[in-house]
Amino acid sequence: MDADDTQPASHPVFTRCVRCKYALHGLPAEHACPECGLRFDERCALFPVTNTKQVLAVWVAIFTGGWVSLEHLPGVVNFAVLSAWRKTGVLAALVWFPLAIIGVTMLIRSYRRGFKVAITTDGLIVHLPGFSTDLISWNTVGGVSVKQVRKGKPQIATLRFANGRKSVNIGGVCNVFPTRADVDRFAQHVAARILV
Repeated sequence: MDADDTQPASHPVFTRCVRCKYALHGLPAEHACPECGLRFDERCALFPVTNTKQVLAVWVAIFTGGWVSLEHLPGVVNFAVLSAWRKTGVLAALVWFPLAIIGVTMLIRSYRRGFKVAITTDGLIVHLPGFSTDLISWNTVGGVSVKQVRKGKPQIATLRFANGRKSVNIGGVCNVFPTRADVDRFAQHVAARILV
């Protein structure tokens, strides 16, 4: 084993494990998390959300919809005597309210972990509103491409799965990739991992 292999990384990408939050200070560049076993190396990369205002806008939309739903829900008691317009509002509230609760729960869980996308030795970890996963292993990733987005707008990467039946967009409202260079760097990292 080379002496360099045991030296701590001079500028570690991860100070804490992106899966379990265990402190990784002082570990060599190539290591596994002592707590959960997630592996890291010198080619790992972290893409944090850079515009939290846009994430806040998602929160506001969900809470506003939830509040409007609460105003209409009492109409369920005397549904039969309501006008057609009020009945529509009550039915919309019945649909929106449980969706708002689920959405808020998912956002709180993601927010506690921090909004980010991480490239690790074992796979891709995504913690974003609307899509969150502890690990997408590299053997399940079929490819990645960059969507054409107008300059000055948050960029989007499309992750395709190996089975060919599913894909997911990463970026957009969460602003993980503020510039074209950021999304291109992400695509290069992913492509390099799945070609190995």
